[in-house]
Amino acid sequence: PQLVETRRSIEASSQVIFNAVKQLCELNAFSFDRLNILLGKGNQQTVNALFEAKIQKLTDTDKLGTAEYYEGSLNAFICFKCGKWCERREMQKCDKKGIELTFQEVSTEQMQRYEQEALAHGYSKTTIGMRIRAMRTICNMALNKGIMRPSDYCFKKGAQTSYIIKKTTSRRMALTLDEIKTIADVEIGEKEKNRRMSCDLFLFSFWANGLNFADLVRLRWSDYSRKTNEFTFLREKTKNTSMEDMYISFPLFPRMKTIIEGWGNPMTTNGYIFPFLKGGESSKDIIRLTKNITYVVNSNLKKLVKGINSRLPEEEQLPEDISTYTARHSYGTILAHNRVPESYIGFALGHSRKSVTDTYIEEYSVEDRKQYNGLLQS
Repeated sequence: PQLVETRRSIEASSQVIFNAVKQLCELNAFSFDRLNILLGKGNQQTVNALFEAKIQKLTDTDKLGTAEYYEGSLNAFICFKCGKWCERREMQKCDKKGIELTFQEVSTEQMQRYEQEALAHGYSKTTIGMRIRAMRTICNMALNKGIMRPSDYCFKKGAQTSYIIKKTTSRRMALTLDEIKTIADVEIGEKEKNRRMSCDLFLFSFWANGLNFADLVRLRWSDYSRKTNEFTFLREKTKNTSMEDMYISFPLFPRMKTIIEGWGNPMTTNGYIFPFLKGGESSKDIIRLTKNITYVVNSNLKKLVKGINSRLPEEEQLPEDISTYTARHSYGTILAHNRVPESYIGFALGHSRKSVTDTYIEEYSVEDRKQYNGLLQS
C-alpha cells in the first residue's frame, strides 16, 4: 500500500511538472527559472517581491523620485488589501509584514474595487491612475518573467473583461495672465517674509518656462550666459530617460533678476542661484529638501490666494488649490491661448512628445467658447 501511495504521489507531481512545461512551451517562453517560479520554487512570486526589486533597481541607479513613486504605489495596494487606509504621511509607518499580494489578486474586479475605495477615501483620480499604472508595469514584468499567467493579466488591450485605466481630464489648474498679475502685484507685509519668498519663487518659476522646483533649487550661475542673458540647463526629470540630453533655455527678465537679488546668492563661478543647496548633498537629501520647499511654498500660496479672494467678488476669485505646479500649467496654457506654436511650448517645457505638452495646455475658457460660438449667432 505504501508503494502504491508513493507511486501515485510521483505521478501527480510529474503531471504538475508536465502541465507547467506544456504551458511555458505553448507561450514559447520556457526556461528553468520560469519553470521553478511556476512550480512555486522561485523567490519572486509575489507582487511585493517584484515591486521591491523594481524599487531597489531604481534606487541603485539614483532614480530616487521614481523609486518613491513605486514605493507609494505598493503601500497603497497593501493598505487596500489590509483594509486600513492610512493617511499619506502614515503609510511609511504602516506595518506591512505578512501582507503579501499575489498576482491572482490583481484582477479587473479588484482594480475596480480599489478605484472605488480610493475615491471614497479622498484620493484623486489622477493619483489612483498613477498607482494602477505602476501595478500594470509590475504585472508586465511578471508576464515577461513567466511569473504571471497570461490568463490572469487584467490589462489586456481590447478585451471586454479588461480593466481600463481611465485618462483623467484635469481640473482647472492654469491661471490667466490677469490672475498672475494679481498675484505679482499683491502687497505682502514686511513681517511675512516666507509668504513673500513663496510668492516670488512661484512667479520666477512661471516666468522661467514653468520651471519645475526640482530644477529651480539646482539652478547654478554656471548655467547663466551674460552674452545672451539666458539660463540654459539640463532638465532633472529627463536626465536618465531621454535618448539625447534635453537642454532648456529661458531669458532673464528684469523682474526675475529682482527676485534673484532679493533671495538669491551673489554671482559666483559655479554657485547655486538660490540658497537652498550648499553643495555636497546626496540625491536623497536634495529630493527631501525639494519636497520640503515645495510644501512650504504651496502652503503659503494657498494662504496668499485666500487673502486675495477675500477682497474680490466671487466671479473674480482665483482657484484656491494653487500650487507650484500651477506655474507650469499656466505658462503652457497662456502661451497656447496666445497662438504661440505648440512646437515652441514643448521645447520650452522640455517635452520630447506633443502628447506630453498637451497635458499642460488646458482647453479653451468659458469666455472663449462663448466668443467663438457667438460668431454663429449673427
